[in-house]
Amino acid sequence: MDYVVKIWDLSAGNLRKEIIYSSQDEIKAMQQASAATPDGCRSTYEVINKEHYEKEKTETKEKSKDQNQDFWEEKK
Repeated sequence: MDYVVKIWDLSAGNLRKEIIYSSQDEIKAMQQASAATPDGCRSTYEVINKEHYEKEKTETKEKSKDQNQDFWEEKK
């Protein structure tokens, strides 16, 4: 199964990084998420469909890039 672990910085309260990984079972997935979490941070993990997740992430980045470009064109 594929998982994503999201690591949150406690002091700032914002997302620090996301890591996509594969694991054989839920127990190992929890252990891997815990091992990837540095001191002073919290993490969450969830089961994902890797292809769908990466496609959605790419679409979100492109949409954000287009919105930023539109913003700067309006400012000219």
